[in-house]
Amino acid sequence: MWSGEPNGALVDEMTGARPGRALDVGCGEGADALWLARQGWAVTALDISRIALHRARAHADRENVDITWVLSGLLDAELPAGGFDLVSAQYPALRRTADRAAERALISAVAPGGTLLIVHHDIRDATAAREHGFEPDEWVTPGDVAALLDDSWHTDVNEVRERSISGGAGAHHTHDVVLRAHRRGGQPSHQPAPRPKAARPTPRPPAPPRSVSDPAPADSARRPSSSRR
Repeated sequence: MWSGEPNGALVDEMTGARPGRALDVGCGEGADALWLARQGWAVTALDISRIALHRARAHADRENVDITWVLSGLLDAELPAGGFDLVSAQYPALRRTADRAAERALISAVAPGGTLLIVHHDIRDATAAREHGFEPDEWVTPGDVAALLDDSWHTDVNEVRERSISGGAGAHHTHDVVLRAHRRGGQPSHQPAPRPKAARPTPRPPAPPRSVSDPAPADSARRPSSSRR
C-alpha cells in the first residue's frame, strides 16, 4: 500500500539542500520523487513497473511539479554522464555483476558538485536472509558503490543507522546502511542555498567642524554616540 511518505533517509540527508536536477532510481509509486519536486528539484524518476509509474503519475498530476517518469531500468535508461545534481537510490534492486555496471552507472550520472545517496537495508544475518529466499551476494549494496569511489569523491556519510517505520513490506528491517557522497568540483548540491547578504548601512558623512565659539548642544554629554551599531 502506498503511504505517500518519502523515505526517511532521503528526508534526513537532503532537507535544505540546494535543488537542481535529481535522478530517483527505482521510484516505485513516486513518494520520493514528489517530495524532491516539492523542494524545487527537477526530477527524473525511473522504474521498471508500468503499474507503479501509472500510479505515481496520477499522484503527481494533482500538483504543479517537475517530474519526468521513465519506464526503464538503470542500465537501459541511457542517462547522460554527469547529468544530475542528485542521484538517489533508496533500497534499489540492482543486480551485482562482474563488471560492476550498476554501481558505475550510479556514479557516472552524478555531476561535479553533485550528491550520490544510496540507502539499503542492513543485512546483518545473511543466513536468515537466504532462508527467506533472498541472496545478499546477488544485489548491489551501498558498500559496493562506496568501494568504487575514487579521489574525485568525498564521502560525507557511510554508516549503519537505526530506522523507524510503522508498517509495510520492509517493517521487519530495523537498520539501514546509508551512503552519501559528493563529487568534488562545482558547488556542492548538498549545501543549502546561500542567503543574500544584508545591505551594509551607508555611513553618515562627518559633521562639519564646529567653531570653538559655537556652544555645544546642551545634552551632548548624555547623548549616546550615533556611530555605535
